Amino acid sequence: MPTLLGGGEFQRSWGSAFGEQAWQFRTHVQVEPYRFTDSAEATQWTTTIEAHQELTANPLNDISFNPRTMRWEEFFWLHMITKSYAARIGFVHRCKHDIDNLAGPDEYNPISPLQAEQRTIILTGPAAAVSLPSVESVVGSVSVSAGAEWFLNASDNRRPSSSMGSWSGMQGAAWMRVQNILELAPTVGVLISGIASAPWYSSRPGASSDVPYDARAELALSLMGPTSRLDIALVAERSFDELAMAMPARSSYVGLCVRFMPKRSATE
Repeated sequence: MPTLLGGGEFQRSWGSAFGEQAWQFRTHVQVEPYRFTDSAEATQWTTTIEAHQELTANPLNDISFNPRTMRWEEFFWLHMITKSYAARIGFVHRCKHDIDNLAGPDEYNPISPLQAEQRTIILTGPAAAVSLPSVESVVGSVSVSAGAEWFLNASDNRRPSSSMGSWSGMQGAAWMRVQNILELAPTVGVLISGIASAPWYSSRPGASSDVPYDARAELALSLMGPTSRLDIALVAERSFDELAMAMPARSSYVGLCVRFMPKRSATE
C-alpha cells in the first residue's frame, strides 16, 4: 500500500454530564489503497479508507475507570486534490455501542425487565468535504475544512425504549473546522483549532428546545518531528446529547488531551 498512517489520543476530562466523559481513548488509521495519478500531475486522484475508534469511561467504580461506550467511524473516500482546494466524496458508517452497562444475569433475555439500560446509535450514508490550502498570516498558518453527510440509515435503539430526542429522524449533518498553527521554532508550534457540527432532522419527537450542535475548541503545544507530531492540548467541548445515557442530556466539559499523529497526511 502506498500510504499507511495512524494516530492516537488520550484525554482526561472534567465536568461532563454525570461524569461520563472522564476518560477518552482514540485511535485513527488511514490507508491509501489506490492512487489513480502520478505525483507530478497538477490534479491528483486517490482513494483512502479511514477508521476511527473511541473508548469512553467514567470514574464511577473502585478503580475510577469504568468503560461505558465504544464508538466506531469508517470512511471510504475518493479524493481530488489541486493547488486551490482538495475535495472528497465517499461513504461513512458510524456506530456507538454500550459496554459495561450490559452485564447482568438477564443480558441474553431481550424481554427481561431486569436487563440493564442500553442505547445503540447507527448512522450510515454518503459524505462530501472540501479543504482549502493553508493561508500564511502574521498569526500563523490558517486552514479551513467543511463537509456534509446524508444518512440513508439513522437508528437510535434503546432500552428502555423512548422517542425522547431520538436520532432516528436525523437526515444528515454539516460540519466546519478552522485551524491555526503558529510556528515558534522549526520543531515547536502553537495550535488553535475549532470544530462545530450540526445535524438536521425530518422529525425530532420529544426533543428539548436545545439547539442540537456539537463543538470543540483546542489550544495546544505542538512538537513536530520529521514524520510525526505530538500535541498537548487544553480542550473545551460541548455535546448536545450524552450518548452514554439512555435518555438525552446535554454535556459540556474541559479536558487535557495528548495526541500523536503523522505530521502531514497524504491528502491533507
